[in-house]
Amino acid sequence: MSRAYGRRAALALAAAPLAAPALAQPGDFPSRPLRMVIPFPPGGGSDILGRLLAQRIGDVIGQPVVPENRSGAGGNIGTDAVAKAPPDGYTLVTVFNTIVVNQFIFRSMPFDLKRDLTPVARVALAPTVIAGGPKLKAKDLAEVIAITRAQPGLLNHGTPGLGTITHVSAELMDSMSGGKLTHVHYRGTGPAVTACVAGEVELVSAPWSAVEPLVKGGQLRALGNLAAQDSPLMPGVPTVAAAANLPGYAVDNWGAVLAPAGVPPAILARIAEAVRMAIDTPEGKAAMAARGIESAWADGPTVARIIEEDGARWEPVIRKANIRVE
Repeated sequence: MSRAYGRRAALALAAAPLAAPALAQPGDFPSRPLRMVIPFPPGGGSDILGRLLAQRIGDVIGQPVVPENRSGAGGNIGTDAVAKAPPDGYTLVTVFNTIVVNQFIFRSMPFDLKRDLTPVARVALAPTVIAGGPKLKAKDLAEVIAITRAQPGLLNHGTPGLGTITHVSAELMDSMSGGKLTHVHYRGTGPAVTACVAGEVELVSAPWSAVEPLVKGGQLRALGNLAAQDSPLMPGVPTVAAAANLPGYAVDNWGAVLAPAGVPPAILARIAEAVRMAIDTPEGKAAMAARGIESAWADGPTVARIIEEDGARWEPVIRKANIRVE
């Protein structure tokens, strides 16, 4: 998630907080503040989402939810801290679907995603787009695919780093189309987008919030929405599946809240309901949209199924492309 995303979202955070309805809490949970671990540095999309969730969940449950940035290793360090925290419901983590990819690209993981963590809820979709810069001569994504098949490796695709979700999403497009892009890895979304605008690479994949001003200003062309469905935040941008004639292509860049495994079911259900009340309301949806994120609540079992499905999708793509992070 990008620096541009962070700047835009920081403006939204400066606005007066939107009220969330109070949730009556039986029993003695929560009797003290909760902790929301954000496993990435301040200022990016994960940080913005985590802080928004902390604020609004706190309003619902009547206890502060304190955001805590613990970054490193692609989100693994902060997530591991939560996996090893007491399973009492007082420690949560905000993750994006990179956490699924990580288990296949890192040679060793400090935790087992399915064994050591419990999904609370999906909370968000971050619309993500593949865009073309001034160096790209192809008029649309179908023509891009034709070039990658006829001249493998000719077109360069900027990514925010090896093994990031936008990197593996482009590898998935290569795998499904039979073509080949040359993937050029930068240190973050901002540098990758800048490189595309400057003509260093023909293509870049990035969150919509990072490229929207550049698309509207004519420096980039939005070629395809990576998700399975159209996004209300980027009207007129076709899905990659439709634009490239790749039925079944879908990369939902989702965000979720996880807890340590073993949280008592009654407490887990209470947290999940608080999350739903925080974001699955008109006020919650407006707060998310102001930060360039779609509110997309789903329950814990649905998140567990999504993790399984994403794992089945990404493992063969990552193995085929031999993506490894030491």
